[in-house]
Amino acid sequence: MTNSIEKATAYLLKLEADRAAAIAASEEKMREAMLIKTREEGFREAMEIFGLTLTPEKARVETGKVRGGKRRNIREMIITELSFSGIPKTTHQLSQAIDYLPTKTEAILKRLETEGIVQNQDNHWQAIGKSVVRSNGRAKAV
Repeated sequence: MTNSIEKATAYLLKLEADRAAAIAASEEKMREAMLIKTREEGFREAMEIFGLTLTPEKARVETGKVRGGKRRNIREMIITELSFSGIPKTTHQLSQAIDYLPTKTEAILKRLETEGIVQNQDNHWQAIGKSVVRSNGRAKAV
């Protein structure tokens, strides 16, 4: 019985030490955040003294939001991947290669079946030897 009490006491002491360490770490992080905020405010004041106002948009800093940008031509990326590699690939392999969603990759592959991209018996997609028309109107041999 005393062994159980000793284990319980040791466990409680360990939990208390972990809690104290977590509090100390969070206090340290809070101090660090306050120092960073103070430096930022000081820098902004210095920028104002020089008559400059800097916003993330002006600085071209990523703010985590995706804005505009050029859309990728997924059809052409799939055709290029299959024709340059020359190796039949699964839908999952293709979606990883072009960094696109597997379900949408498969939908595009189904539409490309009429344009020289075929699925073999092993469920691998490959480009066959006829030309595939690019979005710019030029033909691309596969």
